[in-house]
Amino acid sequence: MATTLSAVRTKKSAALQRLSADADKAAQRAEEAKQKVRLAKAELKKARKASKLSKKAAKQARKKLEAARAARAQRAPQATRPAKAPADAKPAAPPKASKGTKSNGASKAPPAAKAHAPKRARPRPKTRTSDKHTAAAVARSVIKRLETDEAPASSNPPVEAASQAPAP
Repeated sequence: MATTLSAVRTKKSAALQRLSADADKAAQRAEEAKQKVRLAKAELKKARKASKLSKKAAKQARKKLEAARAARAQRAPQATRPAKAPADAKPAAPPKASKGTKSNGASKAPPAAKAHAPKRARPRPKTRTSDKHTAAAVARSVIKRLETDEAPASSNPPVEAASQAPAP
């Protein structure tokens, strides 16, 4: 009986070793998964930051574009004005300070909003109408073609009708 007890103990210890090895492997896989999650989170954080920076750059570019458009719109009307005012004309007086200023120089009135030039519609590229057919012209050509296709078919009786006719 002594041999059977030792054999049972050996079997138990081997099973325990396998289980502990499996547990170690599972713990290692869990640790690797945590590392992957951490790396993915760091990558996502970098991607969000890059997205934020690109949005900021796009916004700045739009602002520059609007400023350039406004400057061009202001220059365009000036070009149509006369080159110089007559020499005997008086220069315009500088604007007077408003009565609503505080002792520290700050004004009670809100600052005037910037005037934005109205957006002009982009000119559409001209298309040649001679190359394009109107819907009515297409419909007419289809009807004509159908009429010409049906005309020869209606002059000849159908084959089935001729075979069903009684013989004289």
